[in-house]
Amino acid sequence: MLKAILFDLDQTLLDLDGDAFLDAYVEALADHMAPLVSPEAFRKALWSAATAALAVEHPGRTNHAVIWETIAAQLPVSAESLEQQATAFNATHLAHVYPGGGPKPGAHAVIHAARQRHLAMAVATTPIYDVTVIRERLRRAGLDTVSWDLIASDTFYTTKPHPTYFVEVATRLGVAPRECLMVGDDFFADLPARQVGMATFYVGPLQRDLPVGPHGTLIDLATQLAVTNDLDDEQ
Repeated sequence: MLKAILFDLDQTLLDLDGDAFLDAYVEALADHMAPLVSPEAFRKALWSAATAALAVEHPGRTNHAVIWETIAAQLPVSAESLEQQATAFNATHLAHVYPGGGPKPGAHAVIHAARQRHLAMAVATTPIYDVTVIRERLRRAGLDTVSWDLIASDTFYTTKPHPTYFVEVATRLGVAPRECLMVGDDFFADLPARQVGMATFYVGPLQRDLPVGPHGTLIDLATQLAVTNDLDDEQ
């Protein structure tokens, strides 16, 4: 029985180019670091740190720790000082980073349908950002006032597309992976949820030879949730 629904954010609930936002965020954050370190040196260190957090699993260490320790190891500034500067940036500058975005069609309808079914709901985005950054993007989708049961952020120990990420989300929600539905637009990042027994619903563009399984729009999914609480990969 379905007990929880996991939503990717960029191009799933939020109509925003996530890669372009990340590029703009890194550029702006690096410029903000100028009192402490060369922006160019910080950019290089941050990209290296993000790769370290995403590419290799690191049991027992949060993504936050991996990112900031990797950055600090490459720069003549303490991780604490860099984090303080980043916190100040996130508190005051986020609204100006790659402005724009809005809800994807059906985003509010599917959230309403999930709540009507009393499903636990998670923002299952790639957890390399501080939660403040994720909440800013939720604001742009008009979903910042939703009572989310979980928002995946850099406090996670895992990342997409590793199957352990989906297990961590389910564990934090207090449900089994087989009781979850993962909704996303990226075949390679979101649909590995199947490997741990989750059902999936793909809302991205269809591509030849990719076995996306159940798919459609958020409006389609909202309609299905209104009539059944038992979605699986055979539907």
